[in-house]
Amino acid sequence: MARASMFRAFVAVFWSFLGIRKDSEYQTDITQLSFGQIVVAGVICTLLFIASLVGVVYLVTH
Repeated sequence: MARASMFRAFVAVFWSFLGIRKDSEYQTDITQLSFGQIVVAGVICTLLFIASLVGVVYLVTH
């Protein structure tokens, strides 16, 4: 089976952050995404989330 793109990894991580994942999609992601893709997408999404929180706090307080 062909490997999925990094975009697919970002989509999977995004929906996982929201807690909205269908079991069928989860199973598909397990077979198509590599561990490395998920880790890289997870770290990038986490950094973007933290940066957006810091940005919102900065805008509210200044």
